Formats: sequence, structure tokens, C-alpha cells
Amino acid sequence: MNVRYGVESIRSLIAAILLAFFAGFVSGQDDTPPESPGLDVFCFSGSPPLLQVHIANPEQTLSSVVLESEISTMSYRIPPDGAGGELEIYLHPFLKPGLYEFEISLGTTDGAEDRTRYDIGFVDFVWGRDNLRFGNNSRYESVVGSFGEIFIEWLDERFGDVDPAAQVLLINRMYDFFGRNTGRCYAFSGTEVRYWRWPDLLPGYYDSTHDLRGTVARYQREMNFLQFDMAFDYFIAGPGMEQILNPMDRLEMEEQIHRIEERIAAGEPVAVGFAGPNLHHSMLVFGVLRNRTDHTVDLLVANNWKNDQKLNIHSRDAEIIRFHLSPEHPGPAVRWHYEDGIRKLDIDRLFVMDVQRGPYVHDRALLDRIIQDLEKQMFEEGKAVLVIEDVNSARVVNPATDESTGRLRGLTTGDLADTWYEKVGETYRFSFPADLTWELEIADKETAAILFAAPSEQSGEFVYSIRRTDPPEEDVVTVSRHPLLIANSGR
Repeated sequence: MNVRYGVESIRSLIAAILLAFFAGFVSGQDDTPPESPGLDVFCFSGSPPLLQVHIANPEQTLSSVVLESEISTMSYRIPPDGAGGELEIYLHPFLKPGLYEFEISLGTTDGAEDRTRYDIGFVDFVWGRDNLRFGNNSRYESVVGSFGEIFIEWLDERFGDVDPAAQVLLINRMYDFFGRNTGRCYAFSGTEVRYWRWPDLLPGYYDSTHDLRGTVARYQREMNFLQFDMAFDYFIAGPGMEQILNPMDRLEMEEQIHRIEERIAAGEPVAVGFAGPNLHHSMLVFGVLRNRTDHTVDLLVANNWKNDQKLNIHSRDAEIIRFHLSPEHPGPAVRWHYEDGIRKLDIDRLFVMDVQRGPYVHDRALLDRIIQDLEKQMFEEGKAVLVIEDVNSARVVNPATDESTGRLRGLTTGDLADTWYEKVGETYRFSFPADLTWELEIADKETAAILFAAPSEQSGEFVYSIRRTDPPEEDVVTVSRHPLLIANSGR
């Protein structure tokens, strides 16, 4: 009895499942509601912004698009076969810089309406006028020396006499600070802010920042000095070092974004630093787009990585840093958008940088304390530092065994114990026990700057060397070996 009842129940259940399946199959019914159109807004232009309204319309249910603000209304009727799977609309709704609220409504064929609210603020930053015409890239060639040589000039002008051994330690520390790309990013963003705020600082024969020539020594020196000034003022004398060491949570990011919005509201572009586990970079922010519905904020930035960008309606250097400020957002809190997609660089902290009009005045006592701390650390660790700039490749060699660590002509080696090296652009940095007499082997077709400093336990002072190699006789990559013979001492 019980067995027969169980079988009948199973037969009835199978019949019900089959009936339901074939009923749906035959009639084509689907209880899944159609997917609503998805909205996103981008801006890769200067001022006034050209908004790229991107609408995903997978079910082709979109019937209308309406943008409304206090000063403009734009509406579009979408024919049933006119949108396909996606739609791109370009809008120029604002005619002059300022702060605006606007709303975009998406209507669908079933009468539904989806509204997204935005705030936008932007300054009068025009591509071809307010940006630099040259880029922070491989086409930029220094005519004022290497990173270290420029830094020594800056030290002398801002602080007066600084011991050469301390110069080497400070240069090595600056490479630690700027990471794997010393670049000139603060020089670019800071210079654009400076000339935007004080156009009278431009030479009289120039009408705009875009007229500046990147190959002129005077401007290169001013830009590099400004980068060092901003870095010392903010990261050494100010609070910035703590901000760059650790990731920010969403609330801390929101605080920095609020500071940027205040500057934009005051009509000024902002030099902003961005950092992450594989990034330390600065860009100029000239606009902010806040999506109040989706809780995102887009910083519209000028990222001078290319040359000759002067088309204001769409620049390849106009990019977007998007912050997802909702705690429920599942992905990364920050995405870096550019014209071809998303850059694979992680950003998890940002900071507003100040730019001064005139020459910076720094605290010499603070610099001396930094030097003392570096020297103390060097003596405690017993390590020498070696920095080679403007070089094709380099390695240190034990002359007794010919073992080496570094990279030379495409071959990477790491045979020497307690010896560390890093390649930063055209610079190689080494650290190894100070009592070892390694030799330096380099490959280059021009001249290289060699900076060395090591603590001497015998004298209690530092031994150092700052020099440039002689150029090879022919314009070809030549390998040469240089014993690290030190004839100078101090401190």
C-alpha cells in the first residue's frame, strides 16, 4: 500500500514537471522580465565638457532619452529598430564653467522610466591652451641632466651647501619615494596649475601654457624644481607621507574628493597625487562628475603622457578616475578609464597637492634631520648604495670569482649574496655590504652618471663618489668595467 502510493506520487510529479516544461516551450512564455537599459556617462574632452552618454539596450526596449538641467533640455525619441544593442549620444549641455545639476531619464516601450541624477563641476581648462604640448614619455629628453644631477642643483639653490655623501643618500631616497618611475608627473600637473592660476608668470612672448617648448632648458629646470618643491613641501614637511604609505578606505577617499570639489567650485584646477601598490602618479583634475544615483564620482583629469594634444572636443590625454563610493560595490573602489578602456593600474589612495606661485622656501633644519636619519640607518645596516643613471644596463661583479648581480645586455644575474638591485627607467640602483669591493660593469653608448656612498667603520665617516663616465669612441653600446675606488670622504 505504501509502496504503491509512493510510485503514483512520483508519476504525478513527473507529469506535472513535463506539462509545465512543454507548456512554456510551446507558448514561448518566459517569466524573466526584460533587462532594463543600462546608462553610463563619460567625458574625454576639455571645457565645456562633451558628455558621451552610453546606453546598453540589450532587449531593445529603449524608447526615449531626456537630459534636463536648469539651463538646458535635450530629448531623443528612439525608434524600435534604431538603437540595436547599444546607443551612444554626445551631448554639450553646458556652455560655460561652473557647477550644475542634471538628470538623465531613460524611457522604455512598456512605459517605465529610469532616472539618474548627476552633479558636474568644471573649470575653464581648454586643450590646446592650458595643457602642455609635450608629454611625460620616452620622447621627452632632458637637456638639464639626469634626475640626480637636477636634484643636486635644486638642493644647492634651496638649501645651500650639502655634503656630497649626503647628496647621494638623498638621491637614493628620492628614488625610493618616487617608485619605479621617477618621471616628471608633479612637474607637469604643478606647472599647469601654476600657469593657469598665475598666467602673468608666462614669458611675455607666450600667449598660453600650450606655447611652452619642452626642449628649452629654462622650462625643464623650472618644472623639475617645482616637482622637488611640491614633494618636499607635502611629503617631507607636510602630512603626505602617511597618506601615501597605506591604502585609504572609502570615507578617506571621499574626504579628498570633497577637497577637490571645493577647489573646482572655486574655479581652480587641482594637482592631485594618485597612488597604489604599483603606482605613484600625479595628474591635473579640471572637472568632477558625481553620479548621485549610483554613488560614483569621476575625476576628469589631464594626463600628459602624449604629445601635441590640442583638440579640445576629444583629447587622448583626457582621462577619468572613477571612484565607486558605495560600500556594497563588489569590485575595485577605483577604476582608471582612458579612451581605449581601463588601465591595469591599481589606485587606492589620492591626495590634493598645493602649488605655490613663487620660489619655495624650505626648512634647512628639517633637511639636516633627514640626512642624520639616513646616515644613522646606513651605519646600522652597514650597506653601500650605488646609483647609475643614464645607462643601458648595469651589474656589480665580484672580481675574484666573476659572479655578478644585475642585468647586462639582456642577461639577468643574481649570484652575489646580500646584494640588491632595481632598474628604474634608465637608472640602476644597488645596495650591498659596505666592506665588499665589488666592481661595476655597465653597457652604454653615451655617458653614465655614477653615484656611490658607503659608511666607513674605520673613520666613522662616509666615503663617496659622484662622477660621469667618458663616452665610448663610437656611437654603439659598449661594455666597460669600473672599480669602485673611493678617493673622497666626509661627514
